[in-house]
Amino acid sequence: AVEIPSTTTLHVDLIKGWPIHWPRLENERFIMSIGSARPMEDAARIAYRDLVRWLVADYGFEESEAYFLLTQAGRVRLGNMVDPKYTLGASLLKAYLD
Repeated sequence: AVEIPSTTTLHVDLIKGWPIHWPRLENERFIMSIGSARPMEDAARIAYRDLVRWLVADYGFEESEAYFLLTQAGRVRLGNMVDPKYTLGASLLKAYLD
């Protein structure tokens, strides 16, 4: 297994009145939205739908432009396949946002 004990520091910002539908991750290389559902295709739809909303709201994309970009450059990372739900992240490299 890849699980290991660690000491981790996590920084969280609470922005009141800012609704997000699903968890989001961001670092210097990418943005990612997390979806969790069963079947796995629904988890992917949730994650990509939220990533499209993010691109529209924060990066000035039109909805159709965001969908077109993600069909070509989006990535999926599977995080969990254990019952009851599948969890995955849909991401986009920030290089495409410049």
